[in-house]
Amino acid sequence: MADDLHDLGEDLIATTARVVRWAPSEGSRISVASARVMARLQDAGQLKISDLAHAERSSQPTITNHVKRLEAMGLVQRHSDPRDGRVSLISLTDAGRQELRALRDLIGTALSPRLAELSEEEREALRRGLEVMRHLLGR
Repeated sequence: MADDLHDLGEDLIATTARVVRWAPSEGSRISVASARVMARLQDAGQLKISDLAHAERSSQPTITNHVKRLEAMGLVQRHSDPRDGRVSLISLTDAGRQELRALRDLIGTALSPRLAELSEEEREALRRGLEVMRHLLGR
């Protein structure tokens, strides 16, 4: 049983990573990596760079570079942390939320032909699997 769970977890990560690579590389101003940072901010509301780096399992310099690029594009903004004036909190701007929605729309459009190849039963199984994944993420 434990081996089955291990294999299931390993397959889940490998498969979802492959699906993410289907995201179109053209048609958006932001990379998939920047979109991940923006999605994390959308979920959290606002985060310190260090917390964002930890959550994304990335280095602070890498996240700082993403934030600088996104800030220059007007997609994120820095705020002073009211608890510690030395620290900046990063949050999405309205333009950032709009850009993230546009990228997700682009991805949905790009994946539609692949999903159309599935039978109705397979699409329903995928919908159920997504419900299970959202439940798992909510824990």
